[in-house]
Amino acid sequence: MDKPFVYANLAMTLDGKIASFDREDFSLGSRSDRLEMDRLRARADVVVWGGGTLRTARHPARVREESLVRERAERGVAPHPANALITKSGAFPDKLPWFSADEIERFIFTVPEGARRLDETQTAGAEMIVLNEAEPLAPQVLAHLGERGMKNVLIEGGGALVWEFARYIEAFHVTLTPWLAGGASAPTLMDGPGFRSGEFLGLTLVEVRQVGDELFLRYARKPE
Repeated sequence: MDKPFVYANLAMTLDGKIASFDREDFSLGSRSDRLEMDRLRARADVVVWGGGTLRTARHPARVREESLVRERAERGVAPHPANALITKSGAFPDKLPWFSADEIERFIFTVPEGARRLDETQTAGAEMIVLNEAEPLAPQVLAHLGERGMKNVLIEGGGALVWEFARYIEAFHVTLTPWLAGGASAPTLMDGPGFRSGEFLGLTLVEVRQVGDELFLRYARKPE
């Protein structure tokens, strides 16, 4: 089995935040950023979200640009990539549209506690995989997705999820937006415990594009 290619796409403010301190839904990027998101989703076999991202977005990750949907059809794949949710808590508001999007292949990765909390209406139509909480989650998730033929895995956040997958992400697509958010507790591009000084993850800048006031950046991960 080939190892999936993992790439990430997030928009952030100039001070590195991907959302406000209250996590309210707010689109940082412009229409150009949304088109970039669609382009990257169109390449993906599966889009991976953490629980916080789903609670904010509510709806599944879809390709909205019709020309890209047609391109996927010409390749003989589904109009939209599969969606994968990673949640330890399993706690979500009732009737989130994501859980009833039966037209999209969906995976729910959780741990025993989360599996107990998720109810049948939330797991119906999705494949639920219970992970070993004592082991790192990212390699378990990627192994399951690889077994299901998912070759291109797109990580869209949030920051805690990027931390979990940091050492497996080969390309980071970052939209630098013309906003300042502040807030010591506001989520950043990558949260989690963090690396010690001298152990930071090294990246190489591969591409820079400017569209209006936004910069579209692509970084490749340096070999460790």
